[in-house]
Amino acid sequence: MTMHRPLRKTDALRWAMGCGALAGALAWGLVELLALQRSRYQLWRGRQQTPALK
Repeated sequence: MTMHRPLRKTDALRWAMGCGALAGALAWGLVELLALQRSRYQLWRGRQQTPALK
């Protein structure tokens, strides 16, 4: 039978900072993904609206 020691304040803080860093990285990745998709859409739309030169 193992006894679980209670989390110390520093352990809880370290865990919270890790989760916060992970959440920040995920949010940043989502922003970058949306910016990339918007850029690709703008390029596609520009090609659709430009008349073909012959």
